Amino acid sequence: MKKYIFYTSGGFTENQNGENTENCQILGWQNGKDEKDAFEKFQKNYNSSDFENICCQELASEKVFYF
Repeated sequence: MKKYIFYTSGGFTENQNGENTENCQILGWQNGKDEKDAFEKFQKNYNSSDFENICCQELASEKVFYF
C-alpha cells in the first residue's frame, strides 16, 4: 500500500505580522493501492465535503524533517 496526503489551497491564514498569506491546509492522510483507492477511503474517514479542489500527493516516505 502507498500513503497519500490530501490537502487544499483554498482559504488563507495570517502570518506573524497579522497579514494575510497564502497557505495549504492538510485535510488528512490515507493508505491505498493508488490515489483513487486512497481518496475513496479518505472520503469515508474524513469530512471533506466542505472543501473544493482537494489535492492528493503520494508520499515518498514518512520521514519528517524539522527546520
